[in-house]
Amino acid sequence: MAIIKRMDSKFGLSLSYHRITAITLNYAHRKAVICVASYFSKETRANRSYPIEEIDIDIPSSDWPLFQNTDPIQRAYVWLKENVVGFEDAVDDLDVLEPALPTSEDNYEAASIEG
Repeated sequence: MAIIKRMDSKFGLSLSYHRITAITLNYAHRKAVICVASYFSKETRANRSYPIEEIDIDIPSSDWPLFQNTDPIQRAYVWLKENVVGFEDAVDDLDVLEPALPTSEDNYEAASIEG
């Protein structure tokens, strides 16, 4: 999933594809941090280009309960659109551009071939 929205980067470049690359949930301190990577376009992301900009966004502790008992990634996208200026009218991109992760069976077969 990602968010499609044209926004200017700190370098003055127009970026239109934004995805969450990491979420840190610190249960001891009731703190969450979202890392958002921004790309020139969906096509550049699909071609495995590096993001032009990555930013960490601290979630206020008052919003910590929103991330409990839910999918934190899905909730983070909703939170971004509700709380970060510029994302309020962004469009969700539900396409999965990530390659499938190898299964344990794939790892077993690779080890058998190599060994």
